[in-house]
Amino acid sequence: MISGDLAINGGEPILDRQATYCWPKIDKDGEKDVLEQLRKGLSIYDRSGVIKDFEDRFALLHGKKHGLVTSSGTAAIHSAFYSLGISPGDEVICPTYTFFATAVPLFQLGALPVLADCDEYGSMNPDEIEPLVNQKTKAVVITHMWGLPCNIGKIRKICDGKNLPLIEDCSHAHGATYNGKLVGTFGKMGVWSLQAQKIICAGEGGIMLTDDDLVYDRAQLLGHFNKRAMQEIPESRPYYKYAVTGLGLKYRAHPLGIAFALGQLGRLEGWVKNKRHNAERIRRILSQTDIVPLYPELNDRKSSYYAFPMLVNKEITGFSRELLVSAMHAEGFTDIDMPNSTSPLHGFAAFNEPVSPVTKYSHHHTRGSYPNAERIASQIVKISVPVESPKESVGERFIDSFEKVLLKILPSLQSK
Repeated sequence: MISGDLAINGGEPILDRQATYCWPKIDKDGEKDVLEQLRKGLSIYDRSGVIKDFEDRFALLHGKKHGLVTSSGTAAIHSAFYSLGISPGDEVICPTYTFFATAVPLFQLGALPVLADCDEYGSMNPDEIEPLVNQKTKAVVITHMWGLPCNIGKIRKICDGKNLPLIEDCSHAHGATYNGKLVGTFGKMGVWSLQAQKIICAGEGGIMLTDDDLVYDRAQLLGHFNKRAMQEIPESRPYYKYAVTGLGLKYRAHPLGIAFALGQLGRLEGWVKNKRHNAERIRRILSQTDIVPLYPELNDRKSSYYAFPMLVNKEITGFSRELLVSAMHAEGFTDIDMPNSTSPLHGFAAFNEPVSPVTKYSHHHTRGSYPNAERIASQIVKISVPVESPKESVGERFIDSFEKVLLKILPSLQSK
């Protein structure tokens, strides 16, 4: 029985105001960047101005030749898939534990996402990939979930051995590293979302990076027609003849959002450092409980902590994640949730009964079982990880509130 002094039972909440971490941070510098761009123009037709500046700086940061800004991360990954020549009848091996935008653009191309289980940390399990490869397989896409890099070394070795291009979905992992090297630099291309909740955000937006000239040309044709494509695709290249018209889509990003994101790039390294420090404090708090982090800090993989995911195993804790979330919300800590939209893809209708605007499917994705993905999805809750340093009170107050509420309610939740 739950103690009556908890707010969920009508008691007085422990916090006098709701604790929710606000992101993005709107400061005077961000306002200045957006207003300056507003005065310059609301649309950019070619590769110039703030679009060029952001692409160049993001590509330079990752040591890549080409950057292509898009209207969303979904548009960026669609462009990446198209740039590889993926078409009806092809298959792409995808993680089942990811946000669905990693895979759903394949339906627009008539290709089939073939799903692989994750490892104990929520990252695609390299051992699941090779058994799924067949003559129809054209690529592998991975997601660095919650900011933790996948085991890219092993995955890259498998892809190289099978001559399969690797696409990295880095939408959760701006600034994360594998063996000291930034994610998004190991595959044929890396893709990032710049949506409002991402560490580098434009409100809505995305970017694709690659060193491959042909990939860059084809990706532009999908959503960057006329002035930009004519400027960027050399006349000697086979796709120049389509540059004026493109292929029927428009994936240009809004300059105001990109101006805001550009101003954040110089802060990324410091923000990620602070996030790692703050995540360690959250770990120490959890070490006093039976709630466990989804993944540890690994020597070769350094997370950028898009969020802090943790697992509530009812058989161990004595209470469900639903009860934990409800109790913490009632006490005023509202920045904890169950990420239900980030659920195993094999549970969605789109992957069980796939449809496409360009083809019909005779089969679907399921070719195995997904115990790790199902276990994680049934137990996971997450909270935000502040970007502030320990000297700044905003992040400290947020984590203080988490600790205060969590340690208050646990004895009552665990009591019989």
